[in-house]
Amino acid sequence: MDMNTFPASTYSDSIVRFLDAIEYHDDNLTHDERVEGLRHVHSRTAQYFTEPLPRSILKGVAPRRIAAVTRTISHFIVYCWSKLPREAQVDVSIYLSIINVLDDEISSEPSTQMATFWTDLIQGKQQKHPFWVLFNSHLPRLLRHYGSFCSFNIMRCTFDYFEGCWIEQHNFQGYPGADCYPLFLRRLNCLGGAVAGTIFPAAKFDDQKLFAEISCVMAQIDGPVALMNDLFSFYKEYDQDEANLVTNWCTVDGITMDQALTRLTDDTIHACVRILEILKDKDPEMLATIRGFIHGYVTWHICDFRYRLREIYDREDLGDSGAKLRDYFDRAIDVGWVEVEEWTCQVQGFEVDGPVPKGSEIQAYQTNAFESSIDTSLRPHNMDYVGSSIIRRDGDALTIVIIFMKDPLEDLQNVSADVIP
Repeated sequence: MDMNTFPASTYSDSIVRFLDAIEYHDDNLTHDERVEGLRHVHSRTAQYFTEPLPRSILKGVAPRRIAAVTRTISHFIVYCWSKLPREAQVDVSIYLSIINVLDDEISSEPSTQMATFWTDLIQGKQQKHPFWVLFNSHLPRLLRHYGSFCSFNIMRCTFDYFEGCWIEQHNFQGYPGADCYPLFLRRLNCLGGAVAGTIFPAAKFDDQKLFAEISCVMAQIDGPVALMNDLFSFYKEYDQDEANLVTNWCTVDGITMDQALTRLTDDTIHACVRILEILKDKDPEMLATIRGFIHGYVTWHICDFRYRLREIYDREDLGDSGAKLRDYFDRAIDVGWVEVEEWTCQVQGFEVDGPVPKGSEIQAYQTNAFESSIDTSLRPHNMDYVGSSIIRRDGDALTIVIIFMKDPLEDLQNVSADVIP
């Protein structure tokens, strides 16, 4: 799709309608708690990728990609799994980082490497696909934090995610009339079961006493996890020729992108409001946990540069909802933005080097601080600023360099341009 046709006013209305419906107010963490959490989770997640097994398996993966993934996932975990014990946060962060780092490996035809998967699994033999080699090592470390039912759902969802990526690598959007296909595929790869499993650690939730409540969350969680992401991704994916839930709807149901956006907004509101309504008279800690996830998920999307929502903020064609949209965004930035220099620190075995980014996304929203560096006569959405950790290997030594890039796709000298999807 051409970005010149992007329905900015309709999209602004959609975001505001959603945030009104959930009564957005992220009170999960103080600023200091965010800083401490980011420091701990990011440093421990990055350190995992210096261990011998992941270094061996991922030797062909660009260090830049690993760095971008660990930084993004650390933010995701701290903001959305805000009530999880810190060591469990680290292991969930590593779990999701492995998934993202190896996304390209799954998205290349895995049939040959998967030919003996089930036999090897049942007989306890070494797996052939790098995804499963790493997970065979890490999953016991992750599952120690959870009861048997939550653990089972984490495993189920891990299989589902792999299958979803396997299907997606064919870029098949479904046949016209195959109305179940888009949501079938989205549920496979949205990791809803992993969210529901990992958000309820055994130290705080007895998954036998709360079996009915957790089962219900398992049934409902795919909607909030998948649809919120799709709603906040709608702008950045609008001009990409990729199969996703929205474009798949257009293909199988013969609807327009505007109609798909309206459906997406309605479904996202329904999914989030319904799960909170179901839990409102159930275990109060469970309700607080799911509410914290949903509201933290909003904050994370708005604070993450990859979703390019600052560009929406700066548009002049948002219609009547524009002022309210900017107010919501300002509130999310006020509570959620943490300067890179506040949480990037030297840890044992790492040498942190290089200039730290200046300014913040608050400045980008409020003062358009980066305006002089953006050529709006060219694709305005293509220029953005991303503070990113770069891991460079030199034999057994590892250096993390914090750099400031104008464009997350620009090539750096001696560093691959691969970035997180």
